[in-house]
Amino acid sequence: MSKKFWVVIPAAGVGKRMQSDCPKQYLEIAGKTVLDRTISIFVEHPSIEGVAVGVSIDDGYWKDSIWREHPKIHHYFGGSERSDTVLNGLAYLLDKKRATQHQSVLVHDAARPMLSQAGLDKILQHNGDAGCILALPCRDTIKSQTAHSTIHSTLDRRLLWQAQTPQCFPIGALNNALKKAYDEGGEITDESSAMELIGWQPALIEGEVLNFKITSPEDLILAKALLN
Repeated sequence: MSKKFWVVIPAAGVGKRMQSDCPKQYLEIAGKTVLDRTISIFVEHPSIEGVAVGVSIDDGYWKDSIWREHPKIHHYFGGSERSDTVLNGLAYLLDKKRATQHQSVLVHDAARPMLSQAGLDKILQHNGDAGCILALPCRDTIKSQTAHSTIHSTLDRRLLWQAQTPQCFPIGALNNALKKAYDEGGEITDESSAMELIGWQPALIEGEVLNFKITSPEDLILAKALLN
């Protein structure tokens, strides 16, 4: 029997930088919402057992999703921060006994609707024990700044990667790492940062330029141009 994965998509944010009354995950691109396009990446893949979508308790849009009634799709209520929504998703999977502690989960941003099946397969086929993430090697020259917004130094871009999603870890280990980070007040910007705090060194798997996150009106324009 082939290995089965769960997917958690945190979709409870409001996307303030989009300058829109509608949360960015529900904005439309070529006839579908961003979130519906993101879900479609995973829902028909044979290695994906199910997808848990974390929505706001006040969400008035999820009811119109084209995937809401699909048997592989489940929804739960998220929290005030992205990491809260991810943690709630892991608890949902474990509490409902839909997944085991040792089963792997892919966490993917709701606003990354253009991940290819080849990119997804790269994550699913990784055999390492410390988890993995998609990421891009930095191509530009990177500067660190002073408190006065002047250049402090130039960083060695050969050692720098830009993290993407999906990020894949055992459900139980990620659940414990996120809880530990909360207890210790650690700064969590993505799932791998929580795993780093407990000593894990996740593998970097080269991702895709088109797997960008829609965070601004300019990103939405680009996504529409690419998909139309």
